[in-house]
Amino acid sequence: MPPALPAWLLARVLTREDEREMVLGDLHEQFPSRGRAWYWRTSLSIAAHALLRRVPAADGSPASGDFFMTTLFKDVRYAWRSLIKRPLLTGTVTATLALGLGANAAIFNVIDRMVLRPFPALDPDNVVSITETGPQLEYRRETVSPPNFLDWRKSADVVTHMSALLWWDVNLVDRNDPERLQGTLVSPAFFDALGIRPAIGRTFVQDEETFGRHRVVVLSDALWKRRFDADRNIVGRRLIIGGEPYQVIGVAPPHFGFPDGTEVWAPLSFDPKQPPKRDSRYLTVIARIQPGKRFDDVDAQMSVIATRLAQDYPDANRDHGVRVYTLTKGFMDEGSGPMLSLWQASAILVLLIACANIANLLLARAAERRREIAVRLALGASRWRVIREVITESTLLALIAVPPAIGIAWIALYWMRIRMPARIIRFVPGIEMLGPDMRLLAFTLVLALIAAWIFGLLPALQAAQWRVADALKEGGRSATGRQLLRRVIVVAEMAIALPLLVAAGMGVIGTNRLLNGPQGYDPDRLLTMKLLLPERSYPDANSQRQFVDRAMDAVRAVPGVEFAAVANTLPASGSNSSRSIEIDGHPAADPRNPPVVDSRVVTPDFFAAMRLPIQRGRAFTTADRESAAPTVIVSESMARKYWPGEDPIGRRLRLKDGAWITVVGVCGDIIQDWFDRRFAPTMYRPIDQQPTNYFGIAVRTSGDPEASASAVRHALLGVDGTQPVFEMMTMRVRLHERTIGLQYLSAIMTVFGGLALLLAAVGLYAVIAYLVAQRRHEIGLRIALGASRRDVIGLTVGQALRLTLIGSAIGLGLAVALSRVMEAALLGIASSDAVVFAGFAAVLIASALLAGYLPARRAASIDPMVALRAE
Repeated sequence: MPPALPAWLLARVLTREDEREMVLGDLHEQFPSRGRAWYWRTSLSIAAHALLRRVPAADGSPASGDFFMTTLFKDVRYAWRSLIKRPLLTGTVTATLALGLGANAAIFNVIDRMVLRPFPALDPDNVVSITETGPQLEYRRETVSPPNFLDWRKSADVVTHMSALLWWDVNLVDRNDPERLQGTLVSPAFFDALGIRPAIGRTFVQDEETFGRHRVVVLSDALWKRRFDADRNIVGRRLIIGGEPYQVIGVAPPHFGFPDGTEVWAPLSFDPKQPPKRDSRYLTVIARIQPGKRFDDVDAQMSVIATRLAQDYPDANRDHGVRVYTLTKGFMDEGSGPMLSLWQASAILVLLIACANIANLLLARAAERRREIAVRLALGASRWRVIREVITESTLLALIAVPPAIGIAWIALYWMRIRMPARIIRFVPGIEMLGPDMRLLAFTLVLALIAAWIFGLLPALQAAQWRVADALKEGGRSATGRQLLRRVIVVAEMAIALPLLVAAGMGVIGTNRLLNGPQGYDPDRLLTMKLLLPERSYPDANSQRQFVDRAMDAVRAVPGVEFAAVANTLPASGSNSSRSIEIDGHPAADPRNPPVVDSRVVTPDFFAAMRLPIQRGRAFTTADRESAAPTVIVSESMARKYWPGEDPIGRRLRLKDGAWITVVGVCGDIIQDWFDRRFAPTMYRPIDQQPTNYFGIAVRTSGDPEASASAVRHALLGVDGTQPVFEMMTMRVRLHERTIGLQYLSAIMTVFGGLALLLAAVGLYAVIAYLVAQRRHEIGLRIALGASRRDVIGLTVGQALRLTLIGSAIGLGLAVALSRVMEAALLGIASSDAVVFAGFAAVLIASALLAGYLPARRAASIDPMVALRAE
């Protein structure tokens, strides 16, 4: 029995009864011998043909809809046959376009996931981030003072569930296996603001904001599964977190770790005995927009509230305002926007070069078909029909290139994911979701159609403008004047490729200089780690001093350790500490905005462990204890800035409302962070005079620092088994991780530069090879008249060189403009350099000479008798 579905389909699409009966009868007769697969295949083929063919209307004229579909089908079929006949051309165009489309698709997906939709589960359109602005507030997060937040929450009625967030580094001690966790202290309405419901248990209630009732936690799904084996009885269990007992009340849903990959949340509460100060700003605030209200309503009301608070509390809020952002913009890395925009612009330039290449190939093919098209026009074909066929062929080529482009994009995105260090991934929202999806597919299809019009329009218009009589008289040869358009396209390719090469060179040179150049200290053979002392176990300065002394003694006893030191912030750690200061004898121009410098508290061996040179004066000694006179060492940049032309040794400074501190030494400058802390003015205090419970440890070893890591960790656990060290890695690894964004930037720009160079060289090769083919008769005649092999090669290579020099001259101007963008994207680590410009111009010219030399060799080997006889 034949399958019913294909028979039903044929009955529907075959409108004439006699035709339907004949087709179905023939199919049924042959079904027993041919089988079901044949029946399905044949039925679908007949149905498709019936849908696309021309069906007469009632008056005998073609129905408009059927006529369009039939014509389209004919054009597609003709284009497909034409492409199959030229597999080399089809493969070349497909590969070229796939590279350009794949690069753009990959960058689009990165922008879509990391900028436009980094928090797909959080309803970001209805959640805002509210920040304070002021003279010393550089970022969008951690800018709000607690008293201001509490006043905002009372006064604002255009938002609901206003919540504050605070970074919370804590130690989890469970089963004698201490672990450092990334936590966040949040207001009770935090989960409601984001529209998040727990997978198990509950979230916080308002009463748990009260100090003393705040020791409850919600665990992340990842922590619950990794540490507690997805035990559903975890709710109600007590854990020692940060040295305090906390009760687990819930588990967050899978894949939720906002912000920054948080593993545990606890209520944010303030001790009434130590109320927070209004001029101390360290909170991040979010809120949900009330139904019926708009973003502009929130912005307007918060501005009014900020103005009132500035009037009510002028000492703390003078010169401070409020700015409202969407959740996505408020939590986006401020350096990622310009970097990704640069990537997308570069990818578009690569696609333009690819389109130029393809346009040149299609122009050459159209020239070969010049006589054929002229005959068709002479026989009555319209010029619009010729244009339509060429555009259809271009569109079909573009669609063929989409699947390999998606594959290239998938490979690129996979590489970006696996190259990102695991410790960094949680700080990059959206990167784990990189990969092909429907939005990427739609973007690639649309871009492919746009590209088809870009590279298909010129050949189509040129073919339609040919004069029939001229084309028929010229036969198979094209006049030299018609090659101008192809030469202009090659010049444009060279002009676009050079700026991309220069940008790639700037990125690679700048990154290499930053990673392997002078840091101000010696990063080799240096092991680093962090440690956090809970306030409950180490509540005062004396207990913190004792731990540091015992810890350093234990680490120095490890075999292979030369020096061990502590600092509140190590270079490349991703954090910073700064303090306002007053310089004795140099009062600030504006007392309300005193100078601010980076602040470090260190042990005496810090300068020896880091190999940070003391330029003048002395380093700290064990005599610089809490009972001794306050001392400070300043960096060279700080000395130049605040004591210009003076000797800073013996000068004094002080912190706000503190005692005067004497400068005893000047040390070299260091790169604290490539992003914004390069050779910044810095002061160093003895840790005994200013203890801290959060610090980094630097250990200089005589050999491989990784070989000593286990022994160092064991030594520190021997001092206090409940205090785990975390982020233990060599300084070289730390530098690598901290500059990962910069490395991505230079790597992607290098890929784009390489693609641009390859495509431009291939495009030049194609044009020169085509010119050689068109001038075969002329070259044969020159050889017959006595031209040498060298003369022919020089003639051909000279054409390539002239095109390249013109393109390079234009490209140098564009490269200067792009270099300014690169300098901004790289934050000054790479600068415009004439050597870089000249070097990459030379690379482009050398590649062009090679591309021109290959067809030149073939031209020099032409047999004049064969060439003249063929003509």
